[in-house]
Amino acid sequence: MDISVKIKKAETNGNLIIGLNSVMVAVRQGNLSDVILSSNCPGNIRDDVTYTAKLSKVPVADFDGDSSDLGEICRKPFNISVLGLSEKKA
Repeated sequence: MDISVKIKKAETNGNLIIGLNSVMVAVRQGNLSDVILSSNCPGNIRDDVTYTAKLSKVPVADFDGDSSDLGEICRKPFNISVLGLSEKKA
């Protein structure tokens, strides 16, 4: 399934977790099915999220657009670098 379709489906169901801190907590708790990083996500954040997700066996996907494109797909008026798709409504 295309990443954009997954994001839109999760957004309509209320299953999006936005932001580094919230995503990291959810990854550690095992509440995410996917983590999505924007193409311009800073390297240190990308490394931290990827490492933590790998330990928790959560797949990490790279979004083709930058953080403003990711924010637009999520219908938010701000940039999003790190996004989590929750397994159930948070």
